[in-house]
Amino acid sequence: MLPPPAPPQRQQSALTAVARCFHCLLDYFIKEVDDPMAERKADALLVAASVIAAMNYQAVISPPGGSYQDTRIVNGRMEYEAGQAIVAYVSPNEYRQFSTANTISFTFSMTTMFLFLSGLSLKRRIFSLLLMSSMFATITATTYSYKLALEATTPDHDELKIGWIFINHLVTGALITWFVVAGVTIVVYVGILVKPPVIAAYRRATLKN
Repeated sequence: MLPPPAPPQRQQSALTAVARCFHCLLDYFIKEVDDPMAERKADALLVAASVIAAMNYQAVISPPGGSYQDTRIVNGRMEYEAGQAIVAYVSPNEYRQFSTANTISFTFSMTTMFLFLSGLSLKRRIFSLLLMSSMFATITATTYSYKLALEATTPDHDELKIGWIFINHLVTGALITWFVVAGVTIVVYVGILVKPPVIAAYRRATLKN
C-alpha cells in the first residue's frame, strides 16, 4: 500500500524552511564583505582578461603557421587565397577546433571585462564567484587552443612522427594537470564559500517557531 500523503501543515512547513534557506543564501552572496584586497584582485583580473582577449584577437589575424601571401589558381580553380590561414588547409580539423576554443576564450574574457565595467563590486561573493567561473573558462579554453595550435603546426610525417607524439603527450599531460589543479581549487573555493551560509540557513530553517 502507498503511504498516506503528508498533511498540508507539514508540507507548508517544508516549503517555508526551503524559502528561508534560499533567502539566507541569497542574502549571504549579495551582501558586501570587508575585503581590503578586493581592488587589487579586480585590477589583476581585469589586466589578465584584457591580455587574454588581445591574444585571442591576435590569433585570429595572425593564425598559427601564418597566412598565404599570394593567391594560387590551378586550372581555373583557386587552391587558396592570400590572407587565408595555411593551417586551415594543412590541418583543417585542428584549425576548426582551435578556432572554437579561441572564440570561447575570447568570449569569456570579454564577459569578464564587461562584468567589471558594469560597476559590480568584487566584495560581493556572487560577483567574485561569477568572475572566477568566467576566468576558469577563459584560461581553460586558452590552454586548449594552445594545445591545438601546437599540434596543428607540428609536422607528423613518418620521419617526424616521434617528435609529434612527444609534443602531443606533453601538451595533453599539461592540459590534464591544469584541469586537475583548477578543478580542485574551484571545488575547495566553492566549498569554503558555501559552507557557512548553508549551515546557518539550515539551522534557521529547522528552528521551530
